[in-house]
Amino acid sequence: MDFSGKRLWSLALALTVGLGLSACAAKDDAPSSRTSSSALSAAALPPAASASEPSCQSSAAPAQSQLGGVHTASLTVPARPFGLVYARTGHIAFAALKTELGVLSTDSTRPRLLRKIPLPAASVGKEGATGVALTHDGRELLIAAGSGAIVVDAAKAAAGVPGAVLGTLTGTAGTSAIEVTVSPDDNYAFVSQEYGDAGTGHRGDIEVFDLRKALRGGFGQGSLIGSLTLGKAVVGTAVSPNGRWLYATSEVAPSQEPTAGGKHGELSIIDLATLEATPQKALRGSVLAGCNPVRVAPSPDGKTVWVTARKSNALLAFDAAKLTTAPQHALLTSVQVGTAPVGLTFVRGGSRIITADTNRFHTPGATTGLTVVDTRAALTGKPANLGRIQTGAFPREFALSPDAKTLLVSDHDSHQIQAIDTTTLP
Repeated sequence: MDFSGKRLWSLALALTVGLGLSACAAKDDAPSSRTSSSALSAAALPPAASASEPSCQSSAAPAQSQLGGVHTASLTVPARPFGLVYARTGHIAFAALKTELGVLSTDSTRPRLLRKIPLPAASVGKEGATGVALTHDGRELLIAAGSGAIVVDAAKAAAGVPGAVLGTLTGTAGTSAIEVTVSPDDNYAFVSQEYGDAGTGHRGDIEVFDLRKALRGGFGQGSLIGSLTLGKAVVGTAVSPNGRWLYATSEVAPSQEPTAGGKHGELSIIDLATLEATPQKALRGSVLAGCNPVRVAPSPDGKTVWVTARKSNALLAFDAAKLTTAPQHALLTSVQVGTAPVGLTFVRGGSRIITADTNRFHTPGATTGLTVVDTRAALTGKPANLGRIQTGAFPREFALSPDAKTLLVSDHDSHQIQAIDTTTLP
């Protein structure tokens, strides 16, 4: 699924100014109610000079020490798992299992597969179900697949009640949906069409749907508002904590096509309100973000935006305010993690980030695993890589439990879902 080009040579590039700039600075995001006292505020950190964008790497990341004392458990599932999400209540989680939705019991550290719910074959597409998201009210589950997203009644799925699948949000700008994100008010859904179609020049795009309209009046194309075309292979999306921006990654930036050698991708900053009304006008700016950036996550306080750069074997942190006001100075740091990182998530209230180091291209000498990163150390220029947690093959996506004590990871190529006890992390 994630875009893979030809072999990428190492190429050192200076940080490049984004495509467009907002006329006004982003307001400071209000701290999340889930942010612990250990979470960081950028204001608490000493000022730092802009970092250099990491180059592309064709070799394995340096070996990491394996962390001891971290408690894990795993569940074997019948298909390659992709996206994961916890229900709001009830010790339930959901997993995308190719052509089915897996419903998991999470009442103990080791998850159990309660049931499988078949997904509509016409909606799943040839690649199967991919990313998942839950509305903030916990009522609907959205599963990226094919030309859009399948919408499921979360309570019915959890209880095993018939009729859990409500319908499909169907787009017109591609058949390679990989991630789905929901607006803070649960009114809109944003689907990443990784490769777009001929109409987008095979650049990826984000399709925008009126979710409430679809739920009220059926799931025809009347719920499709439009789309925003970005770079090649659009993958990760995330909404800023204040609800103002949607961040999105493209594995190859338009400015890098057709460039020989290493091709760097970009992080795009999108005005959320404009995206919901006129998607094609919503782009506010973009910055280069290493080689093949794939996932993005803003910090709980909204001050920094973190990105996994898969072919740089790196985790990048950007100053959120500077992304729209001074993008050439927005990159704060780059942390070397494992080989080909994809998924990323915050734990411990934002004081730690975990990356899923996939080694998806089977680089000689590389391993898979999870890297634990100390965010404060990273942002103050100190050694931040705390070590590696062993996993199965191709760890891909994460889901953090409502009490933040358990982290699920989908080990895609091992057909397993792994649970990490976050209280045992360093």
